Amino acid sequence: MFLEDLEALRIVRKIADYQFGRGVGEKLFPEGCVVVRSKKTGRPKYIYLDGKILATVRSSDGFMALTIHGGLRLSEILDYPKFRIVVYEKYVERILEMEIVRSRWVKIIDSEIVPNDEVMVCCEEGELVGVGKAIVSAQTISSSNNIVVAKIRHKVEKEHTHKKTV
Repeated sequence: MFLEDLEALRIVRKIADYQFGRGVGEKLFPEGCVVVRSKKTGRPKYIYLDGKILATVRSSDGFMALTIHGGLRLSEILDYPKFRIVVYEKYVERILEMEIVRSRWVKIIDSEIVPNDEVMVCCEEGELVGVGKAIVSAQTISSSNNIVVAKIRHKVEKEHTHKKTV
């Protein structure tokens, strides 16, 4: 690796540490990750591992936006239920179709989730359903009956089964 490639990898690891917790960056983005920089700004933009994109660094705020591949890796790194919204099984198809999660569909949620957090949406059995962004805090859910809790950015392909995240 070139020195500038190592520097870009160090930067995205630090972002992941800040966003998801100390020590996550090195596990989420191991040696072998390729960081593609923005042609316009030179800042890290996309992070790949084995030809699959794990995350994008948002130019608007500098935080990570995960893909399904990144969500799967993160779910193996973080303790349950960190950064997770667990939904009732009977609502999974509706969630995949509508690409949102409503408060009444939530069974368990990480109590520390705040608006704009990157979240992993999982079914009761622990399988990843999708990744996206929290719209409200976990505390708001307990006082509301049917509000949108999260928007799904990437969802699992229905024919694939994914590893349990519990």
